[in-house]
Amino acid sequence: MKKYYTIYIYLKILLVVVIIQSLEILASNKRLCEFHEEHSDSDLVGCKSEDDEQHLICIGGLHGKWESGSKTVRKLVLCKWPERILDPEEVLLKFPAVKRFSVLASNITKLSKVFPAEVQNLESLFIQKIALSGTKLEYLPKGAFLNLSTLKSLDLRNNSLREIDPNEIEIATLKHIYLSGNRWKCSINNQWILNSRNGSVASRVIDRDKLVCSTPFDGRQLLSVVEIIVTLKEECQRTNCDCELVYIAVRSGAKFNSQKRLMVFNSVNCSNRGITEMPTFLPANTTTLHLSGNNIADLTPLITNPVYKGVIDIYLDNNLIESIACLEGSYWLDHFRVLSLRGNRLSDLPTYALENALLQNANAAYIRLGNNPWSCDCLFTPGFQDLLIRYTSLVKDVNDVKCSSVVQDKNSNKQIRDLTRTAICIPPDSEYGLQPLDIMNIVMASLIFFILGKLLYDCWFFKRTGQLPWIVAKIP
Repeated sequence: MKKYYTIYIYLKILLVVVIIQSLEILASNKRLCEFHEEHSDSDLVGCKSEDDEQHLICIGGLHGKWESGSKTVRKLVLCKWPERILDPEEVLLKFPAVKRFSVLASNITKLSKVFPAEVQNLESLFIQKIALSGTKLEYLPKGAFLNLSTLKSLDLRNNSLREIDPNEIEIATLKHIYLSGNRWKCSINNQWILNSRNGSVASRVIDRDKLVCSTPFDGRQLLSVVEIIVTLKEECQRTNCDCELVYIAVRSGAKFNSQKRLMVFNSVNCSNRGITEMPTFLPANTTTLHLSGNNIADLTPLITNPVYKGVIDIYLDNNLIESIACLEGSYWLDHFRVLSLRGNRLSDLPTYALENALLQNANAAYIRLGNNPWSCDCLFTPGFQDLLIRYTSLVKDVNDVKCSSVVQDKNSNKQIRDLTRTAICIPPDSEYGLQPLDIMNIVMASLIFFILGKLLYDCWFFKRTGQLPWIVAKIP
């Protein structure tokens, strides 16, 4: 019981210490804020010291007696630094006793040198806290903080940093790192942030859950996006293709957690790889697939392989495809967005099936069918022509949809959309000749006239003589 009571006492003492330190920090920040508000006008500059000149705050640079520095200052805060480049060594040369160094609300874009370990080989620096916050700092020099063997806290919030090398802040004493508010580039270079193992640099980033991406994934959580990129890279290695994260959308609704709220759109490029079959495996969330310039002839995987269910944009230009009949009535054909089949061996297609799919598919954006050897006959072409005219806005290369090249065919290489039905259905060598169908029509017309004439004669003869026609009289 005594042992537990001792632990209880220690915990209470620790709580009191934490509260006191928190109050000190709040009071210090309040004084800093009050001083900053008093000198918020950009025309006002100056320095103010507190605590027997151990705490110094300067706005617009060092002024007055502080230009030459001081050996008593323990906490140095620089606001609105007048230059775009900051030399930490030059500043700390003047204040060798500083333990807390802050540069706030300034336009600095880079540090010209790293933080030194000592000043003029005379005095070692024992800096414990550094804050570079609210600046336009875009990158850090190599080894910027590695000389600071006593550094415990590093605040780099609200700058313009895009990437950071974890080795540059791998300091044994460093316990607290703050990085939020920067324009982080969500790329494979920042995958170190995923390593949450105890003792890693990422595990010491206090606000790692608040890090967000810049363009093109504005506002998306860095952790989630980098994890998606790393997974995509690993899965892409199982293919013979190039993979890219194109876009990330956010689902609305409270039922989704932070990861499931993201809708991922990946693009996979397998063009000009000499492959003869569509890939059997694709990275998760693949929505766009490029397969142009290969030797693919079979589209069956689009309806049999589940990995293609989410592929809505597919580019199959310059392959060996002769038919798309296998897609008739398929889920894929009813949900695709882009279908590009230029430069294949298509001579016809199930027009009714494609038209039915387009009527149901509200997502269809465009189709490309040009540079194929299309058949121009009376059986296929009229319906295909109607489809092209009705969906001209979808068939983006309709001017390249032409009849196949046939010697001595007047329709050779002509645009199908502009052909007349006469040009399609009447062979050139008999356009003005008498066809069997024409002879039959003439015979039928002659018979009709003969029957009508005989009927009129019988009526006249009956009125004149009162006798019925011979054939009617013979009918029982």
